[in-house]
Amino acid sequence: MLDRFSDRVGDLIIGAVNAVIVLGWSFVQATLKLRDPPGLNEQLGWVMVAISVVVLFFRSSYPLTVTLVTLAATLVYYPASSIDGPMLLGFVIALYTLAALGRVIAASVIAATTFLIVVTSEILADFAHITASETFMLGGWIIAVPAIGAVVAHYRRYRDETAVALAETQKRSVAEERLRIARELHDAVGHHLSLINVQTAAALRRLKRNPAFRTEETLQVIEETSRLSLRELRAMVGVLREAGADAPTGPGPSLDQLPSLVEAARDSGVEVDVRVDGKAPLPVAVDAAAYRVVQEALTNVLRHARAERVQVKVVTGTSTLAVSVVDDGVGEAKGAKAVGNGLTGMRERAEGLGGSFYAGPRDDGGFAVEATWPLEVQA
Repeated sequence: MLDRFSDRVGDLIIGAVNAVIVLGWSFVQATLKLRDPPGLNEQLGWVMVAISVVVLFFRSSYPLTVTLVTLAATLVYYPASSIDGPMLLGFVIALYTLAALGRVIAASVIAATTFLIVVTSEILADFAHITASETFMLGGWIIAVPAIGAVVAHYRRYRDETAVALAETQKRSVAEERLRIARELHDAVGHHLSLINVQTAAALRRLKRNPAFRTEETLQVIEETSRLSLRELRAMVGVLREAGADAPTGPGPSLDQLPSLVEAARDSGVEVDVRVDGKAPLPVAVDAAAYRVVQEALTNVLRHARAERVQVKVVTGTSTLAVSVVDDGVGEAKGAKAVGNGLTGMRERAEGLGGSFYAGPRDDGGFAVEATWPLEVQA
């Protein structure tokens, strides 16, 4: 198809092919003296051939100009020359190019004008050059050329729009995946590192007050927490490996792991009260999101709230799952006045699955985090 040759190389190829056909055909007819009745000016006819051949090499750079020039050269050539060569080929190619490059209206106007000129001139000449059926057939082809070019132009627009949409979708997918990985790292590994930090800081304070303080219990908690952190990190790295690789993905986060999460918080010196109401099969995405919200909320309590007591509630209804983490801290929990990565991640986990999220200070002191999800989540 000619639509492949829209660049400079294409212009050279099409121009060269047109030159070979038009000049070769014309020279053969001139040599064999296969001529019609004498034309008005043979030299002028050859000049028009040369102009039509040369300008076609610039069809993509100046499509409208080339179309008009080849049309004018063609209209002058046939009365001037006695050689009935394929002079019309250059004009047809230029007209198609004009439409294929998106100038459909201009191409249609030129085609309609050419049709009227051809038909009117032959009617006035009483069809002396070609028959009436040949005249209207030629006019039909001239009208069809911009229509074909318009189809090609529409296809090009569709192709370009599809490519842009695909590129935007890929960019959006990459951005969403980066956000998901960032949330997982922040919620999973960040939680365990926060526990390690709290336990280490507490042990150092006790050692300063009492050099004889035994740290075995604290070190055991740190060892267990770091082991869990490494396990989750390996699982995440495994998921990111290439498909088919031997990756230890392991089970995903779930509310079934809530007891170990609460126990780790208690080991850090905070009294945690857990209340679980209702039980039902949960969508995997909702189960994981609820666990991460509770995990991040407990992490914020340990790091910022200076709380003594935390209440964790998990309520499973007939159509929704609700979790809440409420503390009695006197310090400002992260996000109470400024939204941090933790609260942003929790909100995204809730609202991204069609749920709701709230986090803020309580009237009677402390801080509350609440999230709900529908139990029917679209895949």
